[in-house]
Amino acid sequence: MKIVVVGWGTTGDVYPVLALSERLLERGHQVRVCALALYRDKILEIGAEFYEIGVDFDLEEFHAAMDAVIPKRDPLAMMRLIVEEGIVRRGEKWYQDCLAAMKGADLAICHSVDIPAQEAAIKNEIPWLTVTYCPAIIKSLDFAPYPFPNWGRAFNAIVWKLAQLRLTSSIDSLFNQFIVSVGGKPRNAVLLDGMYSPHLNLIAASPTLCPPADFPPNHKFTGVWHLASPSYDPSSELVAFLEEGPPPVIITFGSMGGSNGRETTKILIDAVRRTNQRAVIQSGWGRLGTQDELPNIFCTEYVPHQWLFPQGSCVVHHGGAGTTASVCRARVPSVVVAHNADQPYWGKRLSDLGVAPKHLHRRNLTAERLAKRIQKVLDTPAMKERAQVLGKQMETEDGLTTAIELVESF
Repeated sequence: MKIVVVGWGTTGDVYPVLALSERLLERGHQVRVCALALYRDKILEIGAEFYEIGVDFDLEEFHAAMDAVIPKRDPLAMMRLIVEEGIVRRGEKWYQDCLAAMKGADLAICHSVDIPAQEAAIKNEIPWLTVTYCPAIIKSLDFAPYPFPNWGRAFNAIVWKLAQLRLTSSIDSLFNQFIVSVGGKPRNAVLLDGMYSPHLNLIAASPTLCPPADFPPNHKFTGVWHLASPSYDPSSELVAFLEEGPPPVIITFGSMGGSNGRETTKILIDAVRRTNQRAVIQSGWGRLGTQDELPNIFCTEYVPHQWLFPQGSCVVHHGGAGTTASVCRARVPSVVVAHNADQPYWGKRLSDLGVAPKHLHRRNLTAERLAKRIQKVLDTPAMKERAQVLGKQMETEDGLTTAIELVESF
């Protein structure tokens, strides 16, 4: 098949679909990946055709958006801002480039919130599949939308209805204004139902981490999609640091940014010192770390998670879907500092599974609060034991093979 894969979002959104693209190529399909220039080299590395979506990525603008998102307490207000800044504001250009890229294709695969790409597929009259990394907002009466408790199907039905009423007036209207502007047909309940492919939505998450639920038949769990890194050759300085003492605390906030990277770094270092631990701090998009030489602190650019995480005593991370899965596969416990979107959900799941303390929200991050959580992990051997068991269970999953089978069967 001629398949167009659209990579929307930050690294945690894009790399899994690159893993899917790589596997599709191995199966003999022709794969074109549409994405920002930011991901060009990685796409060419896996052997796919790269089609640039001509939307400029400005890290300073991204930091400004994160500064606006993080303080918001209302999840709906947070989501509206993400939709406005991350999808709608540049949606016309995204749509037009996807429209051109998809001409003559047999199939399009898009992120579930990538409405512009979905509309481009509809305009080209080709079938489209969606990918989602978190099942928490797929409507099911087996649970209530996060953060509401599960008090039974009758209660859950009421909460979902209330959620739909709020979303219809606030966020669905934003999506539908865009859809109409490009000549599409408005959708009902966009965030709860309408943003998913009516044919097949692939849930690229671990069923081991998620509670079972009775989802509509177009939603299928596959397991996590991991993009394998080429054989990694760590720096001699990093190797020496790891060898000269006990396993350190690994700290990474991935693509989560904000303009206060220096202040955040001070909090992280203070928290580590309060627990008398060593630490490796990854810079990420938030520019964490320092150029000063500090005892027991090693600051670095990106290091592949599958290599780095098993070296640590625990991982302090933002709770993104991909990072969460990588930590669990590494068989180490977590401390989650959730920034936005689905991250509080994953923080709660890790806590419920007994491999992390209660998550901390980024707006409430202090050295004292983070130190208490790190210390709790270190003082609770059962967390490490449960992390070992959880990692073994996840190793039996083969998300990419399952996904390929579903795509080809479709």
